[in-house]
Amino acid sequence: MRFLHMRKVIFITLLFPFLANAQFNLYELGRKQIYFGIALGGNVADYKIIKNKYTPANDSIKSFQSKIGPGFNLGIVTNWQFHKYFDLRFIPTLSFSDKSIEYTTLRKKQSVVKQTIQSIYLDFPLLIRFKSEPIKDFRLYAVAGMRFDVDLASNTNVRDKTLLKVGKYDIAAEYGVGLMIYFPYFIMSPEFKMSHGVININSPTEGYLYSRVIDKLYSRTFTFTLFLEG
Repeated sequence: MRFLHMRKVIFITLLFPFLANAQFNLYELGRKQIYFGIALGGNVADYKIIKNKYTPANDSIKSFQSKIGPGFNLGIVTNWQFHKYFDLRFIPTLSFSDKSIEYTTLRKKQSVVKQTIQSIYLDFPLLIRFKSEPIKDFRLYAVAGMRFDVDLASNTNVRDKTLLKVGKYDIAAEYGVGLMIYFPYFIMSPEFKMSHGVININSPTEGYLYSRVIDKLYSRTFTFTLFLEG
C-alpha cells in the first residue's frame, strides 16, 4: 500500500508542471495579439443546382442530381486577437475537391451518366471568431465570414464542347463551430464548418446535352479541420 501511495505522489509531482504550463499557456496566449498555425482537414462537397426552364421539349435528360465527393485541405493560419472574445482569422488554403452530377437519360433505354468535376482551389477566407470564457483549458467558439476561391483546375477556357464546365472564381459564405484545447506550447482546435457559394459558377457549354439543362450552379462544402496554433 505504501508503495502504491508513493507511485501516486511521484506521478502527480511529474504531471503537475505540465498541467500548470497548460493553464499558464491559456492566459499567456490570451495576451498575444497575433499568432500563427497550420490547418489540416478533410471535406465533402457538392452543388446546389437550379434547372434551366427553357430546355428543349424533346430533351433526353429525365432528371439529374448532385453527388458529394471527398477532398482535403492544407492551410496556413494568421490569427489576430483584437478583443478578449474576438479574433480575426485569415487562412490561405490549398483545397482539393471532387464533385459530380448524375444524369438519368432516356436514350433508347434509361441509364445513368456521371459527370465528375475535379477542382484544385486556392481559398482565401476571412473570418471572425467569437470565443467563450475559458473552461479550465478549453474554450468553445463560433466562426463566420466570407471566402474567395480560385479554381486552378477550372476548365472554363477549354474549347472542348463535350465538357461540363464551371467558373474559375467563387465567393462563399462560411460558418461553423469548434473547440480550443490549450496545451503547454500550442493550441489544438477541431472545427466543423459549412460553406455556401453565393455566385453562379455555371459556365454553359453551348449545345452540350449535359450543360444545357443547368441554369445555375452554387458550391456547397462541409469541412472538418484540425488547427495547430501557438
